[in-house]
Amino acid sequence: MNQLRNNGIYSKEEYVGKSLEEAKNYAEQGGFITRIVEKDGIPLMLTHDVKGNRLNFRIKGDYVIDVFGG
Repeated sequence: MNQLRNNGIYSKEEYVGKSLEEAKNYAEQGGFITRIVEKDGIPLMLTHDVKGNRLNFRIKGDYVIDVFGG
């Protein structure tokens, strides 16, 4: 696992409002992996595993509206 930005501490303000591409690039530069868990209000099928280096994005259109770890 890569070294995580701020020891894995993130804030929603770092991601919410960014385009999906911007948010993914920023997360990956910080050592995180990402996945989309909801698109335009529709939940996507997911695995139940939890990863300390993963950020989950809820998106509307092409913009992040929420982010949470796991």
